[in-house]
Amino acid sequence: MRIAFLILVLTVLVTFPTRAEDITGLLLDAESREPVAGAIIKAVGGKGFAASKSDGSFILKGPAKQISIRCMGYETKNEEVPLKNGEILLCPKETVLNEVVVQAPDIFQKGDTLVFNVGKYATSADDAIIDVIKRLPGVKVEKDGTIMYQGKPINKFYIDGNDFVGDAYGLATNNISKDDVAAVELMENHQPIKALEDIEFSDQAGINLKLKEDAHSRWVGVTNAGGGFSPLLYSGSVFAMRLARKTQNMFTLKADNTGWNPENEIMEHSYDPMFSSIYKEALWREYISADEAGAPLSESRTRDNRSWLANAIVSWGNGDTANRLKLNYIGDRLDYSSSIFTDYFSPKIDNLNQNDVLHTRRHSLNAELKTEINKKNYFLKDNLRFDIGCQRGASSVSGSFNLNQDVTRRKLSLTNDLRLIKKTDKRIFTLSSRNGFLHNPANLSVSADYGDPTQRIGINDLRHTTESQYGLFKGFWRLYVYGGVDINYRHINLDLSHFPVRQNTAGQYNALLASAYLSPKAEYDRRGWRIVLHIPIQWRHYTLQGNHDFAIFSPNLYLYRQLTAKSDFSMQASYSSYAPDAAMFVDCAVLSDYRNLFIAIPIEKNSSATSASTTYRYRNPLTAFFANISASYTYGKATLL
Repeated sequence: MRIAFLILVLTVLVTFPTRAEDITGLLLDAESREPVAGAIIKAVGGKGFAASKSDGSFILKGPAKQISIRCMGYETKNEEVPLKNGEILLCPKETVLNEVVVQAPDIFQKGDTLVFNVGKYATSADDAIIDVIKRLPGVKVEKDGTIMYQGKPINKFYIDGNDFVGDAYGLATNNISKDDVAAVELMENHQPIKALEDIEFSDQAGINLKLKEDAHSRWVGVTNAGGGFSPLLYSGSVFAMRLARKTQNMFTLKADNTGWNPENEIMEHSYDPMFSSIYKEALWREYISADEAGAPLSESRTRDNRSWLANAIVSWGNGDTANRLKLNYIGDRLDYSSSIFTDYFSPKIDNLNQNDVLHTRRHSLNAELKTEINKKNYFLKDNLRFDIGCQRGASSVSGSFNLNQDVTRRKLSLTNDLRLIKKTDKRIFTLSSRNGFLHNPANLSVSADYGDPTQRIGINDLRHTTESQYGLFKGFWRLYVYGGVDINYRHINLDLSHFPVRQNTAGQYNALLASAYLSPKAEYDRRGWRIVLHIPIQWRHYTLQGNHDFAIFSPNLYLYRQLTAKSDFSMQASYSSYAPDAAMFVDCAVLSDYRNLFIAIPIEKNSSATSASTTYRYRNPLTAFFANISASYTYGKATLL
């Protein structure tokens, strides 16, 4: 009796989970006999349903007289209950979906990146991607091709995350077709050097062109040609680009006589300077200006040109290491004509009638080899650049007087830039170095009624600059010390002949310019506030017609406040003192053109300038509303005597 009762209890416990009214089965593919997972099994006329498991099995809560089985890729099937053998075979069948249209938004935000859908901003009249970029909210493109965002120039330009075009992004923006670009990504507060992320704040943006899938790892290009008559006009270009995983290539050929300036496409829009603000790019003035012309009008309305451009860029790399070889050639033939008529109120002064006709011819070739390693804790850049060029300008002036001018220039330069950044969790060290050689002779010949003066200028220049930086991080503070030396040696040969002037007209000068500077810097960054105080102190020495020494003090203060997620406010104030140009100690008369003679007067005092500016920025990506308001004040005091 006890044994029979125990057997009865065990039987009840075992059979309880699967009651007699539950329906179990196995779904199989009728052709392959493979299990069918994810099918929906439903009781016909009832509310119960179940889904088949990965092994094709299912359990449907019953009772039911008939079940229905539905699965994408198979015919719908009804089966009577109870099931025969517990197996159900489903016959494969293609499933035809209705047309689905997916529309991307005009603009959306991913962190600090705004993504603009090119298809939403492009029009049928657009050609290159620059036409679309000009239309993006918050973006402005200057006449020389510089891209501005919220009033400040961008600091980096990428194509699919690669900056192989470098700072000369006009080659890409003016030639890549809008049809090959899916989106323009605008990265706010972009820091292109990984080792400086979270250390040096940037209020500038970077731009990345996101190419379409069919533009990857294959050659894409654009060919344009056009012409006109009376006068004969032509414009033609061939552009090809290929972006593969390890190598990138870009080639450009252009010819035009409609006012296009090839210089704008290869211009270096560099806003990541190697040195601090103490460094001065140009230490000497250009003397001869007889072959320069300008007008207060757009270039496209004043350039009577025949211009050619050839460019080749090859980039290769692996991981954080990138190499780039770039070659550029420019040919530019320009014709200018202008007229001036001056009517004086006094009858004792004759009216002046002047007609100028200027023809210039220029050829330049430059090559650049760059290697860059960009890691989180380490940055290295080495850039070697070679430039060679020649230019000739011939002008004639007629009217109240008649004369001719002829200018020839030659240029040969070699420059090497090296920059190293090493960072740890609490320290940073930076070393920047530039070495350059320049050979730049120029001649001016004037044929006039008062004589035939000739100005000859010979220049050979060597320059070395080294700057280092050491920084410490502690809490919300970052403390830096900059230090550097800048040494320039220049040999100048000046000779002005056949000109009636009593000043010195010939001379040779060996000039040595040396400067040393120290610059402490403190930064505070917390809760949306950023305060930067920079106090550069510099000593500058000239050995030119004697020894001359100058002390320079140029403090500046920067304040930034993140007001909301959509707006920020910044303010900057600075005081700067300047040493006089070294050319002011060259005691030789130099003829700039037929009517301007430069005679330097030595200056032994500094000039100064005070400036202040404030900017408010607001942007709302959801409504595509961008605005920035700026105000600035500048006061300068120049010492002339």
